[in-house]
Parts: sequence; C-alpha cells; structure tokens
Amino acid sequence: MPLFAALFAAAAAAAAAPRQDAVALTQEEQIKDLCAALREQPAETDLDPAAAAAAHDAARALRDQAASRWYKVEVPSKGFALGQYRGQDKLLELDGDRPLRALENMLSLDLEGVDDVAFSATPEQVAAWTKEKRAGTLKLVVVWKPSGDRCAGSAAAESWRIAGKPQSWEMVGTQGTLAAADADGEPAGKTPKAVKIEKVALESDAAPPADDGRTRLSSAHGALQKCAAGAQRGGSVLISFIAQGGRVQSPEVIMNSLRDDKAAGCVARAIAGAEVGGTGRGTASITLE
Repeated sequence: MPLFAALFAAAAAAAAAPRQDAVALTQEEQIKDLCAALREQPAETDLDPAAAAAAHDAARALRDQAASRWYKVEVPSKGFALGQYRGQDKLLELDGDRPLRALENMLSLDLEGVDDVAFSATPEQVAAWTKEKRAGTLKLVVVWKPSGDRCAGSAAAESWRIAGKPQSWEMVGTQGTLAAADADGEPAGKTPKAVKIEKVALESDAAPPADDGRTRLSSAHGALQKCAAGAQRGGSVLISFIAQGGRVQSPEVIMNSLRDDKAAGCVARAIAGAEVGGTGRGTASITLE
C-alpha cells in the first residue's frame, strides 16, 4: 500500500497508540507520497464551501499524520561522512557539514543535532569502520520524524530534501550493528566502568613525576569508581585544587567532556581530601571509560 494511502488508513489507530513503529523508507514512491502529505495542498475543486473546507481539513489531517510518524532510513557509505575521532574519549563523530543522502541520492536529510552525534569506538574499531566505508558496506541507519517544514524538491528532478528530528542513530556493518547513539547524539548502550587517572600536577613539583603523578590519587580510587558506575557516558574531567597538608582541598571542575555535570561533580568530590603530597595549586586529569 502506498505511503500516502497508508497514512489515511493508520490515522485513527496511530492517534491512540503510545508509540509507533518506524516506517522504512526504501522507495522513491514513498518519498513522493510523504512530501505530498507534508505540503498540505488540497487539489482545487468546484466543490461547495462546506465540501472544500472538509477537503482542506482532510489534507491538514494527512499532513499532521505524516509529520507525527517516525521514519527509518538507511544512509549508504557514500551518503555520510565520518568526522573527528576524539581519542581521549574514544568517540567518533559524524561530519555534519553536509546533509545525509539516501535512496540513491534522491533523499537529502537535514537532521537536528547531526553535528553532535558521536559513537563509542576504539582506534581499532575506527580503522575497521573506515575500511568498511571505503568498501561500501558501512551504513548509517537513522530513525527520525519531519520537523514540520515542507519538504523541498520535485519528482521531475528526482530529488527531495526534508528537515527532521532524530530518534536514534546506528552504525551498521557486515557484522550487524556496530555502535549506536540516542536522540541527543550521545553514545548509547555503553556506560563507563573504569577510571583512569591521566595526570596529577602540583606547583611544588621541581620536575614532572615519571608517572605524571598518576599514583597520587590512589586513595580516592574507590570513590572514583563509584562515580564511573553512576555516569551515563565516558569522557574526561580536569579539576583544579589546592594541596594543603599534602591533601586535596577545594577541588573545582574546570573542563568537562562528560557533558554530565552530576558525574563531573562526583569526581571532584571523590578526590577531596585525597593524599597527593606537595603544596600549592594543582590539577588532576581523570577519565571515565
């Protein structure tokens, strides 16, 4: 059943349903029907005013129904670009400088927050995904809904462009789903389980410690581990503090790639009072992974 007709048939049931399954867009005809519905332009007729008003209401209902549904699109390797790899956080970003292109370049998607999408990945995984992308076997699967704007394009040009709001992102390869991100572009399905103290530096250091001071906060490891267990995602925190009597005083978060103020605050509290030796101002770089 064409998408245009299916939307009419599903209207009543969808209005009552708490959640809808995503409609997979795989054919050109579906894009035509979706754009026709979003444009909400009833055909000109010789109907009397009451009938014309009813036709207009039906067109608006169709548009609202089309705009309220979730759609699923597979973006092929050539339809998206991989962005920066943040090695410290083990996150691979999407390159959001261009729209996502699917269905043999007939559909362009302008999705909100595409610049903020990142997937959890090790350097080895990034290398493997890049190889798959070159081979054309890497896909980006996106579930989204129209943002309310009318779609641009035409059947004559065999090209349409739609703005939308994402629900989920998946990186899919020959072995299935490789990584996922949620509606906000945050890595999904993985929470920090470990703590790594990257560096602890003090003003009183005559020279950088051989181990970058990583053992200085060993007494706080248990408390830091609890912070990792409660964090929603991985990342790094840079904390400034004052060393008095060889212990951490007045810790303060000055950089936070966790994008989680609660978890970053937990890390700062966890090192308060921990033994560090030395005196003066200091900084600690701590990663949850």
